[in-house]
Amino acid sequence: MTTESTPVPFILSAAGLTDVGRRRTENQDRILLHDIVYAVADGMGGHEAGEVASQLAVETMQEICAFANKTSVRKLPTVAEVQRQVQLADDRIREALEARGGTTLCALVQIKAPDQGRDTVTAPVAAVPPWTSSFSMKVNTDVIAKITPEMLKNHRVSAEPDTAQLPVVSEEIPNLLLVNVGDSRGYRLRDGALQQLTRDHSAVQEMVDAGQITELEARNHPHRNLITRALGAGAESQPEVTVLQPRIGDRYLLCSDGLSGELTEDILQTIMVNFKDRAEAAKVLTGAALEAGGRDNIAVIVIDVLAAEN
Repeated sequence: MTTESTPVPFILSAAGLTDVGRRRTENQDRILLHDIVYAVADGMGGHEAGEVASQLAVETMQEICAFANKTSVRKLPTVAEVQRQVQLADDRIREALEARGGTTLCALVQIKAPDQGRDTVTAPVAAVPPWTSSFSMKVNTDVIAKITPEMLKNHRVSAEPDTAQLPVVSEEIPNLLLVNVGDSRGYRLRDGALQQLTRDHSAVQEMVDAGQITELEARNHPHRNLITRALGAGAESQPEVTVLQPRIGDRYLLCSDGLSGELTEDILQTIMVNFKDRAEAAKVLTGAALEAGGRDNIAVIVIDVLAAEN
């Protein structure tokens, strides 16, 4: 029998940085550092398009912070409000770029939620899409466009979780919301063990889920950069969200695939455990990704859950 931890007052403290990498001439990754919202956006598209998309994404998410601090008593957002803000980011990018560019988004947001969130999390594995075995990988964009809105609608209905039995408490409590669109990732280090909390929205991840290739093969697959969900591009932009129960001592890592694509989970864990200073950990992670090849822009945020001062 397991019991959920009792929620305790907490604060978040973070450090992050981006790097152009060793093979790109421009940096299309953006990060957002705020005590309410932390986010990584990995832009993609033609000249300047990816940069505009990722910048619009983080600017739109930053508006959550302005809304929260409009009154003398800070008002944390709800899950629905965060989801609406992600949709607004998608709308703004589509209007600005007319599908010429898009971006991933991985964010950790302080929220008020009607339940305690998940204290233990199994990384989500969505239902395997029916088109995985047959679709052509001959595409000219970072987002697969072969998927129609109708296909996605039918798949979402079949894969939708049952939320009827979610526990409800009388008073809303502070929690964390992990938001993910695309293949930027969120990890949590707890008791020295690192766990990936997000599932990539990518062609190779769907092939792994379908049993067509292994995780090892996915790391070096020629289509590893093709994503099936993005803000501002393609048919699908719906975020996956998970309400998490924070625990004092937890450490979170948000990163673009420029980091996770270069370093194994064992290396990420070793660095996250051994470098206690957040800024130093972010710097060492980035340096390790550069040493491993630096094939893409790199974005990284390290976030610690600390006890709130009385």
